[in-house]
Amino acid sequence: MTTPLVLPDSKQVAIDLLAAAMPGVLVTARLPEGKALNAAVPAVRVLRVGGTADMRGWADPATRDRPRFSIDCYEASEGAAMRLAMQVRAEWELLPGRGNHTGTVTGISEETGPQDRPEDPNSDISRVGMILGMSVRPPLPNS
Repeated sequence: MTTPLVLPDSKQVAIDLLAAAMPGVLVTARLPEGKALNAAVPAVRVLRVGGTADMRGWADPATRDRPRFSIDCYEASEGAAMRLAMQVRAEWELLPGRGNHTGTVTGISEETGPQDRPEDPNSDISRVGMILGMSVRPPLPNS
């Protein structure tokens, strides 16, 4: 029986790498709610919004997950939220070649750059978001 190929959790790869690159910033898939979010800024939310996979076998380095992420950056002011988004964008450019125990980033993309995304329920904070992508391959087997 053939063992099925399970690709890396690319969202967790993105969260781990951004969190390591941005000390003092909460990088998460799930934000605190209400006033707890106001106390948690600066914060970056990573949501997977789609993507595709290339499946060619575990040992083939071309096998990869290609997710798209909606990245939201939360800060106390519009200017601070935009600066945080620009920092995330800059860190994203440095991700190829980095990874965690489940996968390695082989490429990145930017679908939309930073844009204002008003945050009505938490009017004390501002949100700037963008759509970013990456390619992630599983760890290669030891030869």
